[in-house]
Amino acid sequence: MSTIMPMTEVGMRHRCARVLVAALALVVGACGASESLVEPGEAPAVQQGAAPSGADAAPAGPGGTGPRSDASVVFEQMTRGASTDQFARYSPDGSRILFVSDRDGGLRLWSILAEGGDPTALTDEHNFLLFPVWSPDGSRIAYVSDRDEPTNVWVVSALGGDSVRVTPDSGIVYDPQWSPDGVTLLYLNNTDGDNDVWAASADGSGARQLTMTGAAGPARWSPDGATIAFASSHGDTRSIWVMPAGGGVATQLTSDDGQDSSVEWSPDGTQILFTSNRAGSPNVWVIPATGGEATALTTGRGNDSLPRWSPDGVWVAFWSIRDDESDVWVVPAAGGPEIRITNDDLGQAHLRWSTDGTALVFSVSQRRSDIWTVSVAGGTRSPLTSDYENARSPVVSPNGREVAFVSGGGSTSDIYIVDLGGGAPRRLTTNPGGTTGPKWSPDGAQIAFESSRGGNADLWIVPALGGDPRPVTTHPARDTSPVWSPDGATLAFLSNREDDVPEVWLIPVAGGDARRLTTQGASRPRWSPDGQDIVFQSAGGMDAQMQIWRVPVVGGTATQLTEGGYVAQSEYARDGQALAYQRHDGVGFDIYVMPAAGGAATRLTSEEDDDGSSRWSPDGSRVAFLSGETDSRALHVVSATGGEPTRLTDPAGSVGSYEWLPDGSALVYSLREGRANLWRAKIRTLLQGSTRER
Repeated sequence: MSTIMPMTEVGMRHRCARVLVAALALVVGACGASESLVEPGEAPAVQQGAAPSGADAAPAGPGGTGPRSDASVVFEQMTRGASTDQFARYSPDGSRILFVSDRDGGLRLWSILAEGGDPTALTDEHNFLLFPVWSPDGSRIAYVSDRDEPTNVWVVSALGGDSVRVTPDSGIVYDPQWSPDGVTLLYLNNTDGDNDVWAASADGSGARQLTMTGAAGPARWSPDGATIAFASSHGDTRSIWVMPAGGGVATQLTSDDGQDSSVEWSPDGTQILFTSNRAGSPNVWVIPATGGEATALTTGRGNDSLPRWSPDGVWVAFWSIRDDESDVWVVPAAGGPEIRITNDDLGQAHLRWSTDGTALVFSVSQRRSDIWTVSVAGGTRSPLTSDYENARSPVVSPNGREVAFVSGGGSTSDIYIVDLGGGAPRRLTTNPGGTTGPKWSPDGAQIAFESSRGGNADLWIVPALGGDPRPVTTHPARDTSPVWSPDGATLAFLSNREDDVPEVWLIPVAGGDARRLTTQGASRPRWSPDGQDIVFQSAGGMDAQMQIWRVPVVGGTATQLTEGGYVAQSEYARDGQALAYQRHDGVGFDIYVMPAAGGAATRLTSEEDDDGSSRWSPDGSRVAFLSGETDSRALHVVSATGGEPTRLTDPAGSVGSYEWLPDGSALVYSLREGRANLWRAKIRTLLQGSTRER
């Protein structure tokens, strides 16, 4: 039996919010948060829409978009407008719904009657506010805020008022969980990269550390409050553990190779739900709380996450990405067919059951995105698309005359090409499996892309003038992110085909076997202009921090080029003599350049906003980059030798991806505007029908 021994008790402001989002993305990547925005002054209301049925049904909701399924599910939109409404939670008595929103500017906690009405603000504005959770008696709400830096757990009355800080001012804390008796709060604390479970009294006293693994995940109380369950890494695997709530020896429940996470106790305390990739893909599993054999509730090559028990323990709801489309599903807790609740090209997040178990509430993201151009000299902006669904990922042809982009959602996304001089885009692919990541070949004759049209994520190539796409890879693993070699003969790409860890691979475009190039875990490969080397980012070094590495294309040992901080998104200058990248030194991301052969780096930006996604101008004299928060990123340029950056786009909306024109006169970019509203799916009829069938 493996054990974990217990431990004894032991000015960032606006910018801090963005830093914390980045940090939490690393330590709670499975949160499923969906960032988006309810029109100021527009009164939210419950809008009930009969859920259409059948493949030809029209979507429900405003503007022709909204969740949809069959007639046994009724969808209601709980909030409306261009705000970000998320982290919905039903009160214990089921009368109200709690959520986080920026509907009047900064982030606040709000509550709304479960049957609809005007929401009520419960807190002052915050730059950063996450993880709200009701106390068991419904009288208080715990949440995480950066009010006292860096983050802390706070408690506020369910009626609103002043908040009380619960946690000591140390480390980044998140994911508070009330004990069943409402006396104590569990939470995770990340200090200097070490994640551990802590507990503190709800009045702010008696904080104590419960684990000392340095790699613990969010913890959950057993229904009787005597035990906690959590996930923790050890070696190359991540397993589920349980331990006494008051501290003591932890017992390992799962030991199969793989990554286990997202623990949830069954309402009767006899079972623990979790997600695991032990069978290859992330699926939902359940195991007796006393140990024993784990049972898979979901199967297949989907990406299943965030499982939630129904209040009666009969059903499990979960979120899943299948065929490049994310949806809400339910499955019987005793095993049985998986039932799809939503069937749309939107994004759902923060999934929760209603208190009576007859409905699910979640956030739905709705976005609009178009392709634009902006001149570098005068900042003149012009749209290239206006009527194409979620136009994104623009890439400029080598001759600078056309732009390829992706339009559509999920399994209906395809590649289109539009002339920079204007005109209607032409459709290049008709894809049953979704399309992402188009890349022009150096000669402009072909476009490589990623698609699941063959049933799995593989690399494909299509003639730029039109024609039938052909597969380049057909491996059952996930092959993504194709990048052409300068001579157009080879594609570098990412694949988890060995060890289930993404690595850089190479494959001849004309056909042949793929060859693995990296061995330490890698992402974002980029060719050197002479085609001799590839730079990539990896946390496989001695410090386990993300850094930039270089490896010869012929194979061999990779060399670490950067050290210290968090370094990512490297780009070669056109002449191959320099690299641009983003670096985080504990305060925020900034843009740096350094000689490609190694040497001292030059810092180009130092403003409060996070800066990233740097791209060299074709002549190497300037560097473009994105700056700002996720929902308001703007495009900037700065001299490659330093100086004051120039903003090219206004703060309305958010720039997604972009590219320089070959002559350096302008940039092409995608601009997205969005919202996330609360929806409820009433599924009583569906569950009753499925129960009778079983």
